[in-house]
Amino acid sequence: MRVGVPIFLFLAAAGFHTALTASLESAEKEDTFGEEVGLEQLSDLQKRDQEEFEAAQMSEAVQDENTEEENDTQEEDMNRDGNVEADQHESESDEDVDGMRQTREHLEANVEEADETTNLAEVE
Repeated sequence: MRVGVPIFLFLAAAGFHTALTASLESAEKEDTFGEEVGLEQLSDLQKRDQEEFEAAQMSEAVQDENTEEENDTQEEDMNRDGNVEADQHESESDEDVDGMRQTREHLEANVEEADETTNLAEVE
């Protein structure tokens, strides 16, 4: 029995060592697997984030283009309205000048007729 106890202890220690080694190897494999899966998930998340970021940038660029187009359109409308108003003002000014010219010509004609009439009256 004395020989049996040390053999039993040796076998128990060897078994414990084998079990501990196997446990550590499996834990190491799980950690590596977890890291690989974690990296894959992380890279997937990064890809999604990058895609969302690019989509947001594209959306923002489109909005900027639309805003610029609206501003350009508004400026063109304002310029066109300003040109129309200027043309109308010029037309009104031209009409005023034409009206004044006609009035002046009419008055000059009346004055000339009056002078002729006066001259004829003096001569007679």
